[in-house]
Amino acid sequence: MVRLILGGAVAAGAFVISRYRLNRRRDARKRHEATLAELEAAGRQNAEFLSNVSHELRTPINMVIGISEVALGKELSPEVREDMQSIQMAGKRLSNQINNMLDYTEIVEGTLTAVKEEYMITSVINDVITMTAVQNSRHNLEMVFDVEPKIPSVLIGDAEKISHVLKILLENAIKFTEEGGIYIYAGYRMEDYGINLIIDIYDTGIGMTPSQLAQMYDVFYQADTGSSRFAGGLGLGIPIARGLLHAMGGFIHFDSRGHQGLEAHITIPQKVGNYAPGIEILDVDKICIACYFRPEKYSCDEIREYYDRMILHMVEGLGIEGYQAHNFEGLLKLQKEHKLTHVFMARTEYEENIAYYEELAETMPVVVIVERNYILPPKSRLLLLRKPFFALSVVNLLNGRSQENGFGEDGEPGGRPFSCTGVRALAVDDEEMNLVVAKGVLGSYGMEVDTCLSGRMAVERCKYTSYDIIFLDHMMPGFDGVETLKRIREINNGACLELPVVALTANTISGAREMFKNEGFTEFVPKPIERSVLERVLRRVLPKELIQYGAEPLDSDMEAHTLDEDADLLKTEEGMSDHSRTSRYDLLIRSGINVKMGLDYCCGEEEFYEEMLQMFCSQREEREEEIIAFYESGNWPDYAVKVHALKSTSLTIGAEELSAYAKSLEMAGKKGDVDYIKKHHPVLLRMYEEICESITG
Repeated sequence: MVRLILGGAVAAGAFVISRYRLNRRRDARKRHEATLAELEAAGRQNAEFLSNVSHELRTPINMVIGISEVALGKELSPEVREDMQSIQMAGKRLSNQINNMLDYTEIVEGTLTAVKEEYMITSVINDVITMTAVQNSRHNLEMVFDVEPKIPSVLIGDAEKISHVLKILLENAIKFTEEGGIYIYAGYRMEDYGINLIIDIYDTGIGMTPSQLAQMYDVFYQADTGSSRFAGGLGLGIPIARGLLHAMGGFIHFDSRGHQGLEAHITIPQKVGNYAPGIEILDVDKICIACYFRPEKYSCDEIREYYDRMILHMVEGLGIEGYQAHNFEGLLKLQKEHKLTHVFMARTEYEENIAYYEELAETMPVVVIVERNYILPPKSRLLLLRKPFFALSVVNLLNGRSQENGFGEDGEPGGRPFSCTGVRALAVDDEEMNLVVAKGVLGSYGMEVDTCLSGRMAVERCKYTSYDIIFLDHMMPGFDGVETLKRIREINNGACLELPVVALTANTISGAREMFKNEGFTEFVPKPIERSVLERVLRRVLPKELIQYGAEPLDSDMEAHTLDEDADLLKTEEGMSDHSRTSRYDLLIRSGINVKMGLDYCCGEEEFYEEMLQMFCSQREEREEEIIAFYESGNWPDYAVKVHALKSTSLTIGAEELSAYAKSLEMAGKKGDVDYIKKHHPVLLRMYEEICESITG
């Protein structure tokens, strides 16, 4: 009995102790979960705060950029012009930081998604080169872009996010490198699913310690936080780059040898659209090149290594016969021993013996690699390649092309003008002002453009008219864009199934392209329409025979941009002097309107922009009545549609703050957040009134 009692006591004690420990673990887990939830909530609140701050900062920063832009168009003394350029540069720098805050909030909120579409890595590198050429103009660093020539020509992934990551990392490298240079290598590794895109970035900057490397992924972390630190920033660059890579299924790793530079290694899985080499020479057997660079002129050993590595990769990857000379005697020896077809050299080597190279240029192409602002002597026979450059620049020259930059997204030289004469297009939007802009922009490419104000009208038009392309607004009352698209596809038993239909939308959230493609759209163009985006889409969706290269886009008559009933809007502006127009723009900028943005959306046509301003004001009474009617009736879905339209047209004239406010009410209308709408609806109407008064006044 004693043993039984003792055994029972022990079992009961063990049970009590076990239960106590289990309860403690359960309570600890609840505390940890609560703490984690609080941290996540704090992160979301932090992101929301940054988003609100960034929106509030946009208006004054745009005023700084806009006013400086207007001032730089005037006659200024050199000192004042330099000061205005510094102000503008500071404004753009702050604008970039605001954009980084918006990217960060999207990453924290988990709304960031990656698209999967065909692109050319050479086009991405060209964009990055253009950016770094401007940013590096004040640092004079050596920038070496080394791209593996055999990398597949067409990849499938998110080119925009890859470009953004590269720009962030290069901006950091430039900021923290006082002398020497930066080396960027783009290669690949074959995988079952396609390739792993490999990008390595090396610099000769201040580097990082092991403890700094361990913290650099932290949000807002700055390796140099002292009061005397020489580089600015919010500490969001690396977290944003990491978030973008994570969305694409990639990753980034950093290495540093103390204070002897930083290395960034990126790997991104990509599918392949075309395995043909991205860079190749047409008649490789007929080419023999010599590269003359004196290594002793570079004070940094790494720079010599960067250039040697790039030349080696280019010669081996292209399969060309190539030789390198490190002094003038070596170049003469190469001329005797080999049948050279091209000679490449740096500016310093060229200036050692200008007369000799000018004479040599009579027998073969002689190419000098120079800075962006360098000018050859008059009547020089030599060819120029400007820094920074990469293998595609060299290959274009060897293939007989004169473009310094490579090819665009579809294989055509970047920036090459084209027209679409004979293309019949239909633009559909419930906002008359948006149709005027669409007709003007599309008409400038030689298109014949029809317009209609509703999806129902668009379906009827398509039954009896054959179009080559349709631009369709996504949010419209009645038939919205998706319903209209569905009905167009069903016309005449599917006769329009292959017709390119492009969504016109102000919805530019991450993943918008995938969303619209899933709905059946061929492509999408954000509103207001930007030429660069539009041209990229036109090249992609129109048959090649409908695009004619070699001619500037047609100068469309401004009267063709207007609807008949609004043609008199321009008369009040006829004969306006440049001085009075500049003064008017000053007033608009002070009222919070981004004039430069408005002009950009109106193709740089000042009269067209004036028309848009006047039309925006003339439509105010009717649009206000519709918004108020839906507000008073509590019809929040249609209320959201109408403030969505106001958001779009406000952005067309550059009224960014009004557009952002309308966007917030649009989101509230979609969610049915009545309290938010009632609180902010009067503010929207007041802002709308003030903008119109500033335009008419």
